[in-house]
Amino acid sequence: MRKRILVGILISLLIFVVARRMSKNRPFETEVTCGDVHVTHSTVFEHVGPGQPEIILNVTPPVEIDAVVRYRTPGEEVFETVGMSEISEGVWVAGLPGKEKGSRIEYGFRISRAEVSEVGTSTASSETGYYLTKYKGEVSVTVLVLHILCMFAAFFFLVEALIGAFAMLFMGEEKEFTVAQVRWVLLFTFLGGWPLGFALNWQRFGMCWEGFPFGYDITDNKTQLIAIFWLIVAVLSWKSFMCSRTGRDVVGPGVFAVAVIVASVLSLALYLVPHSL
Repeated sequence: MRKRILVGILISLLIFVVARRMSKNRPFETEVTCGDVHVTHSTVFEHVGPGQPEIILNVTPPVEIDAVVRYRTPGEEVFETVGMSEISEGVWVAGLPGKEKGSRIEYGFRISRAEVSEVGTSTASSETGYYLTKYKGEVSVTVLVLHILCMFAAFFFLVEALIGAFAMLFMGEEKEFTVAQVRWVLLFTFLGGWPLGFALNWQRFGMCWEGFPFGYDITDNKTQLIAIFWLIVAVLSWKSFMCSRTGRDVVGPGVFAVAVIVASVLSLALYLVPHSL
């Protein structure tokens, strides 16, 4: 039993680290050249709390340029512009407008510079693609910690259920251990995904639920699908799941074990899909 618990904790930690590294919710470096000027920018993927997202360009060498940020709400055709100013040598800054939590904006920037040569003066210009910024509210530490703990617990018991399913198939183990892990998977998935998930979504985005059928948020839909997978597993072994003294399970131990393995693999695949928070 101790070995199973240790293996479950180690695998859960490993998956959480991998999922975090695969997340798209992090800034990345972008570069653009304008004549002999090199400009770098670390994208702003989110803005938490009140105030304005700050767009920063680093210009090398630190020469005079004309820099403008272009932005719009996704889906709109017309762009707004805001000029950038140099706040220190080679560092140019502009602020995007402040918006309500849950809002989104996409922005890019255009750079131009006058170049003097023997044949006269010309203007070099460059323009980037567009990057998405999400406006988010601040989440209370209590809600965030409880949500993370519940989701970690759900995944831990998922791993334990998977271990139990293999033990059933290859070692002839009884199903009681695996059924118990399925109960815990559903309990912590529900607590982390709905009561705590609603509170977290409301604080972060100003909405309680954006999954199907009300929306297409990837995190909410992931949670919904994972819960459905494990509800199906529970139904297949309903008598054992409910500790009922009457009736019988829908399927035998072998099919139940296979169902647990399938639900575990599908849930694992969804856990690795980058979330929206």
